[in-house]
Amino acid sequence: MSSRVDHRAAEMQTGLFDLSFLYGLKNGPKRDVIDFCMKMDLIAKEYVCPACNEKMELSECSTLEDGFIWCCRKYGQNAHHIKRSVRKGSWFECSHLSMPEVLIFTYLFVKKTSNEWIVDELIVSELTVLDWKSFCREVCIDMIIRGSKKLGGVGHVVEIDESKFGKRKYHKGKRVELKWVFGGIERGSKESFFCVVEDRTAETLIEITKKYVEPGTTVLSDCWKSYRPLTEEGYVHYTVNHSVNFKDPITGVHTNGIEGTWSAIKAQFRSQGTKKVKDEFDSYLGEYMWRRLYGGATLKGLFPCFLRGITVLYKPQTRDSPK
Repeated sequence: MSSRVDHRAAEMQTGLFDLSFLYGLKNGPKRDVIDFCMKMDLIAKEYVCPACNEKMELSECSTLEDGFIWCCRKYGQNAHHIKRSVRKGSWFECSHLSMPEVLIFTYLFVKKTSNEWIVDELIVSELTVLDWKSFCREVCIDMIIRGSKKLGGVGHVVEIDESKFGKRKYHKGKRVELKWVFGGIERGSKESFFCVVEDRTAETLIEITKKYVEPGTTVLSDCWKSYRPLTEEGYVHYTVNHSVNFKDPITGVHTNGIEGTWSAIKAQFRSQGTKKVKDEFDSYLGEYMWRRLYGGATLKGLFPCFLRGITVLYKPQTRDSPK
């Protein structure tokens, strides 16, 4: 029977990690945590001493939560004793949580675990959970932006539409801020775009369409007047009149895909709580787009994918920043 260490080594080799693997790190030797985070490029593999410009030594330090620290001690001329945290510039920097706890939290975010469950599991405050989920959504947005490409092209079909988020509550004497979101999805793929817009004028919607959709694409929409210039901009444009039919009985044109997407987004937002979403609307929208784009991956594959996104946005430092 393989030992727990062998099991962890095998999972590190394949790059597939589950919750039991992460708890194994939490309960195991601190060096295993350091090795894993270095392997995944979550922390630096080396650090350059600012005093002598040589590589610092990774030294064991039992008084620190991480168990290790970068250290450089020199005697004689240019004597110095300099230390640097292994977390410098990383996803873990400035957090009071242990590195395994941060990894477990990150896994639970990817898994769409509820705030209440995380609070109980990691014994942290709800404010800590909200903060870390906000950090995770920033990673989602960065991954979407870096991986973005234009939708469609000749022979491809893209459905576009706008939808209003939030609603006025006149009977309570209050108003919830309304946001218009313009979006599009490409049929036959998971590619999409979504943008919060200030207005629904032709100038705004056409410019966004040109930014995200290739010329020559067949674009399907409702009969909103702002879409009329699409043909002039090099798109094959078909419409469906939603005041009459959801699907045009003659042409067969419909926008059921994007309409269904709005329903899915709003359902997810309701599950998160109206006030929470209102405060960070764009980041929640980014999370939805990320989950839509990567939704076909298994959880074991999705977590390493998210970790790679973290290493791009939170690139660990290998030397001090210039003053």
